[in-house]
Amino acid sequence: MDDQEPQHRPPRRNKQQLLELIANFDKTPGITIKDFCKLNKVTQGSFYTARKRHRAAVKKQSSGFIAIKRPAPDQTVAALFAEVKGIKLYQHVPVDYLKALIS
Repeated sequence: MDDQEPQHRPPRRNKQQLLELIANFDKTPGITIKDFCKLNKVTQGSFYTARKRHRAAVKKQSSGFIAIKRPAPDQTVAALFAEVKGIKLYQHVPVDYLKALIS
């Protein structure tokens, strides 16, 4: 018969605890996933599943909007190139285009 001691499983972690583990992994540079899992006694499968949930939770938190930079109010728009019958042009345009606009 084997004289080995039975291996005790670590207690199951809930979703919040696993998400906290993922956050800790993100804060720990230079450690491999395999080593991190051994250190925290979690299977790699559980780690990857929790990481997927963590990313989904972070993505859900973001509003999807990004900040845009507007020009300062004191910046002027490009100089007026020409004005024909109330049509303002800010750059050179072909004559055919002007004829189409006027007619």
